[in-house]
Amino acid sequence: MKSANNENKTVLYLLIASLGLQLLLLYFFKYQNQNLSIKNIDIEVTGNLFNLVTYLIAEILLIIVLLNPKIKTNLKLLSSLVVVSYLFLLIGFISTKIVLPFNSIYIFGQFGNKLFTGLCYTLYQLALFTFIFVMILGMNKNRKRIFSKSLFFAFILITIILIYSLFFIISREERVKLQPLNSRTTYTIVVLGAAVWSDNKPSPILAARVDKAIELLKNYNVGKLFLTGSNAPGELSEAEVALNYLKSKKILSEKIIIEKNTTSTTKQIQFLKSKLSEGEQKNLIVVSDSFHLVRIREISKFHKLKIITIASELELSFFSKFYNTLREALALTVFWFFAI
Repeated sequence: MKSANNENKTVLYLLIASLGLQLLLLYFFKYQNQNLSIKNIDIEVTGNLFNLVTYLIAEILLIIVLLNPKIKTNLKLLSSLVVVSYLFLLIGFISTKIVLPFNSIYIFGQFGNKLFTGLCYTLYQLALFTFIFVMILGMNKNRKRIFSKSLFFAFILITIILIYSLFFIISREERVKLQPLNSRTTYTIVVLGAAVWSDNKPSPILAARVDKAIELLKNYNVGKLFLTGSNAPGELSEAEVALNYLKSKKILSEKIIIEKNTTSTTKQIQFLKSKLSEGEQKNLIVVSDSFHLVRIREISKFHKLKIITIASELELSFFSKFYNTLREALALTVFWFFAI
């Protein structure tokens, strides 16, 4: 009996150490995903704080079990979940560094490679949440179907986090819509890309963003105007379509620069951080939709990039607005937890 207790303690110590190492690995991967050094880490950033709290809960539960031998828990199941979480975490990170064969798939505005990466990271998080609920439910006398129950509660928790992200965006939209500008300041404007429709026509969302940029060009001192965004299969890039739209409005200027290689919002923020000079970053205006700007601000905080946000004036239908906000909530949650 004493030998069995010693073995259990050894496993618990290993689990505690494994989770501590996994947290450090996660932080390293997050900053690598954004082409940043781990030296830039800021624990107070929302996503990093969520990660820390999750692992602290898991570690505290393990320590409680370690200090109270009367609590019986399924160490084999816990060990298996840790192994599975490591596996998906590693596959998710590796998938960002190699060329996968899924980019011919294009769903909801995302290429297949990114969807695969997101799936791997989500399964990692699901395994970690399931681990926590196995620990919690294991403290009760009724341990029947503990894995299925824990998995169910893990799904519920993920749903709650998504709902929180949705309300986070809704509650902050008004704050990011329009910030005061100074007529004597020289600004750098960045218009983030959006969907392109058939025949390389800008979608209403993209056109409205460019319209807002035109308004800013006419009313304020603008040093440079960046149009960003790559393309879906068979289309001109979002940046090129935005440029053509500008030309159709008789807006021609040497200030306009197109960037047609970035494939996502996070890549566009990385571009701004790495390619713009300190002077250009100082008074940087990012133009997009209000539901999109909330996530943009969160990504910019991660990069320690100060931005001014200006929203387009497009009025969407209720269902279109809800769909786009829901997509943003999902994307924001993924960024918070994994920085992708």
